[in-house]
Amino acid sequence: MKNEFREDFEKKSGIAKAKVGLVVCSVLVVILVISSIWLYAKIGTLQNQVGTFETERSSLQSEVAGLETQVSALETDKSALGSQVTNLETQKSSLQNEIDSLNSNFNSLKSKYDSYVATYTITKEKYDDYVSEHLYTNEEYESARFDFYYVVPAEQKFGVYDLEVDLFGLEWLYPYEENVFDCSEMSAYLEWYLENLGWHTYIILGEAPFGGGYHAWLLVETSLDQYMPVESTTIKIIWWADPDFDGYFIYDYELETILDALSYNESEFDWWK
Repeated sequence: MKNEFREDFEKKSGIAKAKVGLVVCSVLVVILVISSIWLYAKIGTLQNQVGTFETERSSLQSEVAGLETQVSALETDKSALGSQVTNLETQKSSLQNEIDSLNSNFNSLKSKYDSYVATYTITKEKYDDYVSEHLYTNEEYESARFDFYYVVPAEQKFGVYDLEVDLFGLEWLYPYEENVFDCSEMSAYLEWYLENLGWHTYIILGEAPFGGGYHAWLLVETSLDQYMPVESTTIKIIWWADPDFDGYFIYDYELETILDALSYNESEFDWWK
């Protein structure tokens, strides 16, 4: 009886143990499956991270390569700038030498100038003495002003046709302009021109022979004490056949020289202005 009971108990214990083992195995399988799934997911995540790291690594390598290229370019620029700095230093040195030379020349010239000023400075007393010794009268001054004006040839010219030759082709560069360059300035200029060619010439003032108001013209001595009128505005001889010929010998004033003309009215005869 006891033996049967033991056998039955052992059988039941074996079955129970088998069930417990099966449960344990099932649990272990579940744990393994879960672990495998977790590991697979972890591996996938790690692989994604590795891929990201590889991409970042490639990008960083590209950036490093770009930076190395920039560093190389900067090294080249640095070398070029170094050469420029060297050239500029050389130019600076050369300019400094020129400046030193100019300063030296300036100091030398200033010393000479100061010495000259000290030697040749004229005091007011010296100036007043000089002026008092060299003072000219108005008449002497006016005469001296025009010593150069007439350069008359040694022999006086005569001949109306010779006069025509000397007047031929002459034209005024400036047009007639009343109160600026008109008959009076033209007559003064033409008188100077003819006198320096050897013609004895008067500047004449009076009513215009052809009408139209006050006028200036020339009388030129073409034979001894015989004169021919010359119209200065047109630079032409007034011939005997001209209907106004006699009117050119009716006038108010005859002016022998430019000084006479300036004494009469300076602003009317100063053709050089």
